[in-house]
Amino acid sequence: MSKKTLTRREAGALMVGSAGAVATTHAAAGAGKSKPPTRLPTDPREIMEALVRIYGTTGPKRVTWKTRITVYAVQASGVTPLIGLRGSESSWWTRKDESTWVRYSSTLSFFEDLQTRQFIDEFRNPLNGHVGKLGVSFIRHKEGEFFTPMGEYFGSMKKAFPQVYPDEPLSADWDLDAGVVRLRGASNFPPILRQPTKETATLVVRAAELFDKRVETPEASVSGWNIRPWEPFLGMGDAPGHVIWHFDGVKLTDVELLDVDYLARARAHTPLFDRSPQFDDGPSFFERVIEMRGRKPAG
Repeated sequence: MSKKTLTRREAGALMVGSAGAVATTHAAAGAGKSKPPTRLPTDPREIMEALVRIYGTTGPKRVTWKTRITVYAVQASGVTPLIGLRGSESSWWTRKDESTWVRYSSTLSFFEDLQTRQFIDEFRNPLNGHVGKLGVSFIRHKEGEFFTPMGEYFGSMKKAFPQVYPDEPLSADWDLDAGVVRLRGASNFPPILRQPTKETATLVVRAAELFDKRVETPEASVSGWNIRPWEPFLGMGDAPGHVIWHFDGVKLTDVELLDVDYLARARAHTPLFDRSPQFDDGPSFFERVIEMRGRKPAG
């Protein structure tokens, strides 16, 4: 997850009419299009298609969300902004059949100083003076996330925790006002993470683009938060409190629109940055999590 205020997308060329006249996506959308919908779809298959277009694309190209995160410490004495992250989530979408889309996503984020916006590898916690080494947040989903009229899920998680991911008609918590769709969603995390853990996000997209099938990749933005226990690099131990990660982002159709310094760091970090996780070797991310969970001693 799921965003932004700036439009960074370049409209793709669209072939229109038998003569093959070329127009931009926005021009095509403005010429003779039907009136924007006044109601949101309720059919699970139509909801699935809308979610795919909000989160990603119905086209063949890579979609990248440019993201920024601020980590806050939450204590009885107050809320303190601590550190930031700058990152991206790229996804490659595949349509398996008329009722199944699969998203292969890869997220890569680096810590940064909140004031200078410079990337950092070490952090001194102002709450206790602890100095911690910072890693890199790099998560890839080789198995893919399935979007179907009967729910969305990762296959390994659905197999391991069927009660958490039941087969039931897909629904959406969304509104349509002033030509804008606001989609609210919360990550349905499996019961394998340290608590407290909760993530929620609101995605925003223009209805005129979302429901115009000529626009393969509707522009969208997202903002949200993630409640998490104290991060190890903070050295907080059993102190009361937790952290909140606040994030926002914008959907891009060209990965080269990411910050130059971020792109250089990402490509230096791993050659996988520009490759779909679908082609990774070894078990998937969640398969490794389940395996590690099984190794832990009881209690």
